[in-house]
Amino acid sequence: MVDNYPLAKHFEKACTSIKDHGKNMSSDDMKLVYGLYKQAKFGDNTTEAPSFYQLTEKGKWNAWNDQKGKKTEQAQHEYVEVCLKYFPDDLKKEMSS
Repeated sequence: MVDNYPLAKHFEKACTSIKDHGKNMSSDDMKLVYGLYKQAKFGDNTTEAPSFYQLTEKGKWNAWNDQKGKKTEQAQHEYVEVCLKYFPDDLKKEMSS
């Protein structure tokens, strides 16, 4: 767990690092990370729900909507926490110093 760190800096680092280190991410964590990212960047989902037939878009919409009500800082913190599970030890150490 990362405590007492400059959150915005680590959030941005996690956003760029997950592209390389998240290739083995579970589908549940992938949905969670997507929803937390959108919540942290844009706040509550106020877009209209996609049609039932738009499966991918509906899944993304649901992932973001599941995070509704979380403040930016909370969403950023949770995003970093999930991403850390997939980072190598040297990156985890760098982010916790």
